[in-house]
Amino acid sequence: MIDNYLADLKLNHVGIVINRDSMISIERDSGNKFVHDKIQGVYVCFVWDKYLNLYKEYITKEGRVKNAKIGFNHICYDIETLDEMKKIHSFLLKNRLGIRLTLPEPSPVKQCHYVSFYKIVGIGIVEFNIKEL
Repeated sequence: MIDNYLADLKLNHVGIVINRDSMISIERDSGNKFVHDKIQGVYVCFVWDKYLNLYKEYITKEGRVKNAKIGFNHICYDIETLDEMKKIHSFLLKNRLGIRLTLPEPSPVKQCHYVSFYKIVGIGIVEFNIKEL
């Protein structure tokens, strides 16, 4: 049910948790810099993957993800408006498919605007990038 719903959304990125000591290598290899996300208490770096045709977001294992495992953490979808996000939120709650982990909050990077995280049954953590509030 939720798989079909999400399949119609545009993928933005996959989030990958890394040890902080990997930052220098990722910056050197990608040419991109890590940005401090003060709200989440982590450093993030977006790297375009031409084979996956989406961004990989590298997230340091600290702050909100200090207890997360190294490796895949979440998938992010683009949502056009806050009204669309409210519909998704209602759908998830009504069907008991997930819970909201964070209210929409600003992102410090250009690849995302306002983001909200959910834990969805059978999928895991899903981030929604809301383009317009």
